[in-house]
Amino acid sequence: MDQFHFKKEDIQKRGWKEWLANYWFYYKWPTVIVLCSLILGGSILYSMLNQMEYDATVYLVCRSDTAAALDVDTIQNKFENYAGDYDGKDGINVYFGYSALPVVTEENTNVDGLESQVIRPDEDTEDIREYLAATTALAGEMDSDTAIYIFDETQYNEMIEDTDHPIFVNLSEKYPELPIVDGCKLMVKDTVFAKDFLVVSDELFFVVRDLAYIRNHDKKEVIDHYDYQMKFFDAIVNASFQE
Repeated sequence: MDQFHFKKEDIQKRGWKEWLANYWFYYKWPTVIVLCSLILGGSILYSMLNQMEYDATVYLVCRSDTAAALDVDTIQNKFENYAGDYDGKDGINVYFGYSALPVVTEENTNVDGLESQVIRPDEDTEDIREYLAATTALAGEMDSDTAIYIFDETQYNEMIEDTDHPIFVNLSEKYPELPIVDGCKLMVKDTVFAKDFLVVSDELFFVVRDLAYIRNHDKKEVIDHYDYQMKFFDAIVNASFQE
């Protein structure tokens, strides 16, 4: 390191090319690491600053073959017709996301580090990791303040079997004049989205999560966003059942 100096007279004596060569010889890797860190940090910061903030999310939980039959972008765009601009930024943006859950049997659970109790009867999947990835995504969504979900019967029963509490709003009480099935379920086939969900609309239904079962439900910002989501859902219902 004694051969490397930052003194002005040394630079003048050796010349810039020799100085830079000397610098690169001793400090190549620290420089590369710093530059990569700056680039990565800048990229992350840019992504954070330019990340889309959605006004609302509608989250579908169904079998993977059901999700594969849907035009997600078209459905998402249609949802935006019934939503308002919640945050006053970037117009109306609704995210239509989903967890596509393959159905798992015991013979598919022999994967290192995975437990074999993750089993679904009578149907198969080739990759249990796909199932676990989907359930992890769903758990993350349930930890958010998303209120509007679409389920099929199998995944809905999976969701409620471990709780004694009514985590979804009783829609038959909220909309007593509408053809609500089984209290909290609004069949997709009875809404303006029947054709958008194609042949699978008979298998799917909307549910709305009760505010009491949303994390931080006592905070004003969560309450305000929940009220917005309820107005969004009201708009879908009103468009579906016009007098």
